[in-house]
Amino acid sequence: MSLLLNSSFTGASSACLLHRERSRSRRHHVPGVTCRQGSNGDRSDAARQQQSPLLLDRRDMLLGLGGLYGVTAGPKVLAAPIMPPDLSRCSDAKAPALKNNCCPPYDPNEKISEYGFPATPLRVRRPAHLVKDDQEYLDKYKEAVRRMKNLPANHPWNYYQQANIHCQYCNDAYYQKNTDDVHVQVHFSWIFLPWHRYYLHFYERILGKLIDDDTFTIPFWNWDTKDGMTFPAIFQDAASPLYDPKRDQRHVKDGAILDLKYAYKENPASDSEIIRENLCFIQKTFKHSLSLAELFMGDPVRAGEKEIQEANGQLEVIHNAAHMWVGEPDGYKENMGDFSTAARDSVFFCHHSNVDRMWDIYRKLRGNRVEFEDNDWLDSTFLFHDENEQLVKIRDCLNPTKLRYTFEQVPLPWLHINCQKTAETKSKATTELSLTRVNEFGTTAQALDASNPLRVIVARPKKNRKKKEKQEKVEVIQIKDIKVNVNETARFDVYVAVPYGDLAGPDYGEFAGSYVRLAHRKKGSDGTQEQGHKKKGKLKLGITPLLEDLDAEDADKLVVTLVLRTGSVTVGGVSINLLQTDAPAVI
Repeated sequence: MSLLLNSSFTGASSACLLHRERSRSRRHHVPGVTCRQGSNGDRSDAARQQQSPLLLDRRDMLLGLGGLYGVTAGPKVLAAPIMPPDLSRCSDAKAPALKNNCCPPYDPNEKISEYGFPATPLRVRRPAHLVKDDQEYLDKYKEAVRRMKNLPANHPWNYYQQANIHCQYCNDAYYQKNTDDVHVQVHFSWIFLPWHRYYLHFYERILGKLIDDDTFTIPFWNWDTKDGMTFPAIFQDAASPLYDPKRDQRHVKDGAILDLKYAYKENPASDSEIIRENLCFIQKTFKHSLSLAELFMGDPVRAGEKEIQEANGQLEVIHNAAHMWVGEPDGYKENMGDFSTAARDSVFFCHHSNVDRMWDIYRKLRGNRVEFEDNDWLDSTFLFHDENEQLVKIRDCLNPTKLRYTFEQVPLPWLHINCQKTAETKSKATTELSLTRVNEFGTTAQALDASNPLRVIVARPKKNRKKKEKQEKVEVIQIKDIKVNVNETARFDVYVAVPYGDLAGPDYGEFAGSYVRLAHRKKGSDGTQEQGHKKKGKLKLGITPLLEDLDAEDADKLVVTLVLRTGSVTVGGVSINLLQTDAPAVI
């Protein structure tokens, strides 16, 4: 069944329904995800009508211009939200790591229904490292996954059918509605967090249905605290249905500390240093993006847009590192390290439960403001099977309590840790002998070299900005035309320092953020891996608080350093700009 998700949810019925003979054709509820909410986040019809008459809706353009949706001049054009794909048109979506393609069994008799809020008790997701001694809970979790794995292979709730959903929406299985050349992709944009929230929600609800427990929740991998930074013990028992052998065994045993800057090379730092680096990375991700949601969540993506530059937020970057760290270190990096197979490891959902929690914390720190007052985000819609085997459309996804779940409250050590460098660390040699000349970026693209980081001097749009100016606009490093080979994972880190005239010291300065793109491999028609093609992206990093930490308020220019960690990367330009904020900073 498929469901159009609406943010309401019906209560779970008895698990014995699973055993009922399904003599009639299956009815599917396709949840369509739209990111609307009630209370202070609603967008009323009256508010929408207040839009400028010069704004044209791209949906009208599509009708009036026979499919031409772009304009070169005139009034601003609004695109349409991403809508559910045609399920009958699933392409092969083959991945080298999979024996078969990940398209689901298609039933032409499936019906799409609106989805209602769950009428269940408020369920509480708990930290994975704190449930390891709760035997009653673990028995339920293991039994639910065991039953899911034992369902018929073509059942929509089957463990691998559920895992294939992630492959379908990230491995080019579906085209966007009314197109033949624009795929649905749920990574690299503002769609990432809401789509995965619903994916996790329905997976969790199905598990609860299988064991007839409306209170069941998936734990969250609490990797934002010291005690939760090791691989969760509940997934390590080889005899458990939660176990997956396709993991990097160096990391999932013996208490190895997760490295949120991991790039297929082991971090030589001590455990305590890695823990501190992780906490500071998380803090910066929040602190530097609270005033502009796209820095945290990713850039807009509109229906029908073909030539766009992928732009994920920094939370997705952090999330990517955990995928890389868990997946096998060689070959296709299965399971967690490859888009097509990631959800075959049960820890995927535990990991994404914490990603979802990070979004929830972010919203609360911003006073529950709507991140994007944009219908193309609020009305984006996707299809899922709910716990009643229906396809549903979900519209309200911004408030987890509407989906009847919340998170156990645990400390946030990253919120208050002092991440500024000490005076001793800052006092690098600054004599003329230790300085090197740094040039502007220039007009031609440059390939990054792991052995020779790219260092460029970049002019700031304005120095010594006043508090009110900072509240109105955030200073942002923008890196454009980032080209990577889609068949390999790529990562580079970005650092910022104050120059000495046109010279730079040996210290790269303060870490500002990272670009990470996981491999996106596909099989060709002959069954072998397709030749990798280049994908273009961009990166935006907020630096307003960072400049205060650097005492760089009066600098006219900054040295920006790009350090390649893995992959093959070319960049087309580096600039510093001011972007309008959408909320005042909180941290």
